[in-house]
Amino acid sequence: MELKILILDDEYIILDGLCSFPWEMYGCRIVGKAMDGEEGIELIDRYHPDIILSDIKMPEKNGIQVAEYAKKNYPDTEVILLTGYDNFSYAQQAISIGVSEYLLKPVNFREMHEVIEKICKKIRQEHYEKQDYYELQKNYQKSLPEIREKLISDLLNGRLKDREALEKKMDHVNLKIERYFVIYGKLSREVPMDMDPGLLDFVICNICREYLKKSSYQVYDETDALGYTFLITFDERVNQTDAVSRCKKYCEEMLKGIREVLKCTMTIGISQVFQNAYDMSLAYRQSITACENNYGNEENGGIIEYRDIYQWEHTTWEISVGEKRTLFSAIHQGYIETTKEIVKKIFDSCQDIDMMRYAAMELLISCFQYVSSDEIVTMEEHRKNILPAKLEIIYFCHSKKELMSVMNETIAKLLMHDQDVKSDKKQQMAKQIMDYICENYTQDISLDELSEKFMISKTYINNLLKNFYHKSFLEILQDYRLKEAKRMILENHYKISEIAEKVGYHDISYFIRVFKKKYGVTPNNYGKY
Repeated sequence: MELKILILDDEYIILDGLCSFPWEMYGCRIVGKAMDGEEGIELIDRYHPDIILSDIKMPEKNGIQVAEYAKKNYPDTEVILLTGYDNFSYAQQAISIGVSEYLLKPVNFREMHEVIEKICKKIRQEHYEKQDYYELQKNYQKSLPEIREKLISDLLNGRLKDREALEKKMDHVNLKIERYFVIYGKLSREVPMDMDPGLLDFVICNICREYLKKSSYQVYDETDALGYTFLITFDERVNQTDAVSRCKKYCEEMLKGIREVLKCTMTIGISQVFQNAYDMSLAYRQSITACENNYGNEENGGIIEYRDIYQWEHTTWEISVGEKRTLFSAIHQGYIETTKEIVKKIFDSCQDIDMMRYAAMELLISCFQYVSSDEIVTMEEHRKNILPAKLEIIYFCHSKKELMSVMNETIAKLLMHDQDVKSDKKQQMAKQIMDYICENYTQDISLDELSEKFMISKTYINNLLKNFYHKSFLEILQDYRLKEAKRMILENHYKISEIAEKVGYHDISYFIRVFKKKYGVTPNNYGKY
């Protein structure tokens, strides 16, 4: 980083002597010189120098006035004042306006070397800190959408318990939620078995967003192993009944689009309207409950509101949505022991063996529906053969122990079936992403680009890379760039600036810093040890 120097002194001999100082030693270049303060101010406006070396006693405007002007208009400029007068009042004035150094004439050049070295180091350090801060700010702004999505996910799942902390977090990421409701969708028929789950989620979310955003409301979406969640927010000027009605209209169009593109249907549950963001988990549960009550029912376009069913939802005994979701989550994660504990807990809540049989049948049917939608197994054969057989066995069970045995055995088989295949598919996807990074590391590739290319979410990409390579996307990209830079340095065919550009770094200073942080030495010194 080259620094610009401006020198001001009304004595030609001194001015010439100061100009002969070895400025290049410190990476500095003289951009102007003048013998009076008025001209000095003109040069300041013209060149915006990094360092001003000025005499105090000058015609037109003195050094104090020049320094005052420079610090007022260009606060980052460092000023060194020179004077032949050991006058304390000058020193006081210099300090008050933020002058960096105050030197007496005749200048001791040894002292001047120390001063210039110190100031140059200070300027460059501040520059790098500002650059780092800028990079942090830029990265933070890029990550804001993901941070908001994470906050909304925490709200939906009830992970935020402190209301005061919640308000601060929402303010921090500029997330304003006045009124809202939650939509939960679940595929109600089998999708094409050759479709990748990640691609399926990408297609469905794109279709849903396309239609829901027509409502003119803000839409946030989240996908999990069980279904698709959409948070619809609107301001207080909109009538809440109108808001839900308008959204239902576009939901109907959305379901039509899904049927046309994927040849399958979706059932949708809609929560009541809420005002407090803290209640979002309740709205989420309401939407799931509504969806579960409408599952398999094509009436009314596969859409049902929670307000239409909440009056009678508790009149009959059933396994709660929360219990089902907990079990499904355990199946998805491969936690066999957890599934056993959940099944036992459900049976413990039943009053008699008849209720246990009913619970076992309902639970088993739900599990088969879940693994079908999640594509863990090819379900057609299971539906035709295994499920009816298991339901018949359950019907003739006469004890809790027998029921537990049948349930645990069946769920364990569902859970374990084709796990290796799923892992291979994920590993293959991770390798494809890694290959793309290695082939395109010289370009300004980003998670957004990868998400668009592979048609999966940014979060899913990062999780894949961390699972199989134990590094995030940014870590992998930086490591590969630096590895290639190291190879080029050892080949000794290119300048450091050329290497930085070739491996994707447009700022050589930043490249040098990250290289040194990684390998402990600068690129210039690498290979010399």
